[in-house]
Amino acid sequence: MKFVDTNVFIYVITAHPAFGPAARRILERIEAGEEALTSTLVLCEVAWVLEAMGRQGDISSTIEKILSYKSLRVADFGAEDLVMGSVNLTNYRIDFNDGVNLAVMERNGVKEVYSNDERHLGRVDSLRLVFE
Repeated sequence: MKFVDTNVFIYVITAHPAFGPAARRILERIEAGEEALTSTLVLCEVAWVLEAMGRQGDISSTIEKILSYKSLRVADFGAEDLVMGSVNLTNYRIDFNDGVNLAVMERNGVKEVYSNDERHLGRVDSLRLVFE
């Protein structure tokens, strides 16, 4: 099982010219039944990006679409993940949200992540980034 990072959803939502097609293929595999994991924090980040783009009206339908993937499990994050997120921030020099998502991945035994975030998640030796 792979974790789906925020950027995969954002690339599809924004029809990113370079990364959109690969991100769309990832989501199509999940929609077709490939089991994957994401987090409530990722859903928040997707909403925040849409809000920052002035697309508040798209938030509800986007979240509903993501939640409609039957094989995509959405893991909550809690206080312990926040603490581990701050530890991960320091240990790996990644941003806090990535640190929290890393804590969620570790708690769920996930070692592969759908993402091309080499700048942050790429620093974590125990993770394998997949973006195809």
